[in-house]
Amino acid sequence: MDVKQLLGAVSATIIKIVVAVIIIVSVFRLAVYAYDFGYQVFADMPVSEGEGRIVSVEISEGLENRELAKMLEQKGLVNDANVFYIYDLLSDYREKKLKPGTYELSTAMNAEEILAILCDEGEEQKEK
Repeated sequence: MDVKQLLGAVSATIIKIVVAVIIIVSVFRLAVYAYDFGYQVFADMPVSEGEGRIVSVEISEGLENRELAKMLEQKGLVNDANVFYIYDLLSDYREKKLKPGTYELSTAMNAEEILAILCDEGEEQKEK
């Protein structure tokens, strides 16, 4: 075997190893992200413990659930709009409609409590 063939074989082996490492690291990172995302959805943790901060939220007629999730994230009521949206899709509240009105929500509420109030199953609703 001459030097060119040896260098070609070595470089091909190195390239295969690098590609394999990149694939393994990518799969590992994806798995960690998926686990973390799933944990956030199913753990349903509030933004803050204790009493929390009260935030007024106005729900208009025809507000889509994805828009609601983004609004709640902007107001600091949920940590991640995507997690809230997926929780909403998986919850029993998916079949119920959001009730328009102005609501007083707390950062100490989890996603289920927020959805219960916004679907008019809670007692903290203030009508317009």
